[in-house]
Amino acid sequence: MTNTKKRSNIYKMVLIAMFIALMLVMNFTPIGYITVTGAFSITLMTIPVALGAACTGITGGTILGFVFGLTSFLQAFGIGFMIDPSATPLFNENPFGYAVTCFIPRILTGLIAGLVFSLFERKGKTGFYAFAISSALVPILNTAMFMSSYVLFYSNTSFGGAVMTVLLTILTLNFLVELLVTTLAGTVISKVVYTQVKRLHK
Repeated sequence: MTNTKKRSNIYKMVLIAMFIALMLVMNFTPIGYITVTGAFSITLMTIPVALGAACTGITGGTILGFVFGLTSFLQAFGIGFMIDPSATPLFNENPFGYAVTCFIPRILTGLIAGLVFSLFERKGKTGFYAFAISSALVPILNTAMFMSSYVLFYSNTSFGGAVMTVLLTILTLNFLVELLVTTLAGTVISKVVYTQVKRLHK
């Protein structure tokens, strides 16, 4: 392995560790959420996943997607700053379905966003639009796959029918805010971080 390749891997490992640390801080403090009212809040965890996907590629995106899923999963046990009131009931209703719903959409989201940016990078196209597309994919994929998994595992339970309609409506409203915030913040911050890392490689 060349020195340049080794330095690149080290930089990626450091960035991934930093993004994981950021996600943990966000999960246990108010900075990770936009509180709307009472227990109703919007997570900002999609931002570090978007940053990791653009700045560290497939590996980082996948790992950070897993961490995002883990923070959601732990809410069922009351672990975290802002606890989704539906987390524990959903877990009790279907533990396996809850685990899949928390982890698989988030892992695949990070992986796919990282893959898409890597394709742009290989073609030498790392302008703002590449970061914008990669960042926007995170809330889009996360919401789409999360909703699909939720419908798959809970449509025939006590969380189906009217309850499901309400929860999916809330998720849709959350998505609109997450899409805006993640795309804007992810595009600008990941572009800056990516540029600085590339300069260090020279």
